[in-house]
Amino acid sequence: MFNDDQKRDKNLAASFLVVELPAPKTAGSPLQVYLSAGDLQRAFDRPEFRPDGAVVPTNVELQIDAPSPATQRVLMDRVRKAPDVLRDLQEQIAARKGPLNIGVDTVLVELPRNAKQSGGAFPRLACLIPTDFAKGGAIDRRENFAQDRVRKGIAGCLTALDTAGVRSVIMPLMGAASSGTQAKDTRFEGQRLLKECRLLNSVAGIALGFHDFAANRRNLREIGIVQWDQEISDMVIAERDLDVLCGRLITAANKNGGLDNITVVTIRVEN
Repeated sequence: MFNDDQKRDKNLAASFLVVELPAPKTAGSPLQVYLSAGDLQRAFDRPEFRPDGAVVPTNVELQIDAPSPATQRVLMDRVRKAPDVLRDLQEQIAARKGPLNIGVDTVLVELPRNAKQSGGAFPRLACLIPTDFAKGGAIDRRENFAQDRVRKGIAGCLTALDTAGVRSVIMPLMGAASSGTQAKDTRFEGQRLLKECRLLNSVAGIALGFHDFAANRRNLREIGIVQWDQEISDMVIAERDLDVLCGRLITAANKNGGLDNITVVTIRVEN
């Protein structure tokens, strides 16, 4: 998937990175970590890319049909197409009682239980980490989304997946999505600071979680971390009027933390 995404959009080449972590005594080969600009849909939908396991954000209430976090819907949209797997997942969720702690608690689910392979267009196992409330909003509260919490959750999920024999895992860059617009924040300074804080906490927490997990790794060989690139791609593909497109891109930049001096140049090449 990493190489395929590089070929798909060369303009995103700077967003791709490969890191190799040395093999510990418990594993016979190094761990390959891929940072890729793309989306989880291709990883789930195409069998040649589909990993053994996934780390998926959820909400503290474990409401798998809730609107937040949005990444959870990528998994659930596919699980719903397999009714038996959906019922089995609901039973596994129901067995986990009480609200979860953001970033810390984890829930390992099988899709379905006791199966040797996936029951549909999704990985065989998924580890759920709460990053938000069911109605959203938690991720904008810095005391809830701290790098030490992310660190514990990532290490816990990777350990659980590794123990289950998983060799390949995919996960989003958890919690790094831009914040919603704040009506009283006319200069978007609050959004910028929140996004910066979340991105730093997310990257640092994931890296530290990898560090904590790597020393005792046994089975896991590949981890793909996906940065979402669909928002800009959708705007560029859908809008034919370049003046309107420029306006939409500037609006998106402002919404996601841009302060001033935002310049957009669009060029259409006709065959």
